[in-house]
Amino acid sequence: MKFGLIANDRKELFWDAFPALMEWFRAHKIDLTLSNRITAHREYRSDYDGFPSRDESELPDQCDMILAIGGDGTMLRTVQVVGQKGTPILGINVGGLGFLTEIPLENFTAEFDKIIQGAYRIEKRLMIRAEIEGDPHPLFALNEILIDKSSSVRVIQIHTEIDDLFLNAYISDGMIISTPTGSTGYSLASGGPIVAPLTELFIINPICPHSLTNRPFIIPADSRIKIVVRTEHPEFIVAADGRDVRHCPTRTQITMARAPFTTNLVKPMDSNFFSLLHTKMNWGEDFRNKKRWSHDS
Repeated sequence: MKFGLIANDRKELFWDAFPALMEWFRAHKIDLTLSNRITAHREYRSDYDGFPSRDESELPDQCDMILAIGGDGTMLRTVQVVGQKGTPILGINVGGLGFLTEIPLENFTAEFDKIIQGAYRIEKRLMIRAEIEGDPHPLFALNEILIDKSSSVRVIQIHTEIDDLFLNAYISDGMIISTPTGSTGYSLASGGPIVAPLTELFIINPICPHSLTNRPFIIPADSRIKIVVRTEHPEFIVAADGRDVRHCPTRTQITMARAPFTTNLVKPMDSNFFSLLHTKMNWGEDFRNKKRWSHDS
């Protein structure tokens, strides 16, 4: 197999591990191509000498799998790089929470040995597509599409329809349209539910709505969402996974639906979403002294 490597080159922990990592790839004769953002660091030339380098945009076509070393932000950047090409992505975590990059860097070589032997599975994650009125280039997101009031201090109105049926005219700071993968990200921080990542749905979650009755709303993944944003400020923001950001004039219409492709994440055979919740978020942790309960004695 041919592998490509994309990394967060601002992480000191990555560079601390980089010399030993390159030596491991070299010793195991791994066919590895580095992102040119890595090889731009000339002070590490002796470590990556002998490995080819390409622009990140070229890696998905030339490799069978992309290794993304960093945090979830690095994974989302890699998702944007891969796009519709479908090249599987393996996330390796360097610090931080790392829901998408679940393999710690210190455990990487042991896990990668298994992957080379074919002991892994592919999870096909739902993507969302957003089309902006007047913009010929759609946005694609693995986590969420964000509608944001931009630099305005005033709330905005988001007229929302589902399959051409009126849902609500939200008065809020913005809106998050989240996939199940994104349910543990910005949507969760805004009071949304946690959703198992292979579930087929979208979450419509208003940000700081000006009404106690406006709560997160779950719809089938085959729904078509249409919104029109009205603001007192000249513009608002539409962003895909915090990476692809567009500035739109007031009264712009945005249409969102399931993307025609998935993101393919490489997972270890023993990977378990519920276990991730326990280890990453202390899910279900009870800090009470349980010895006072008779059934725990």
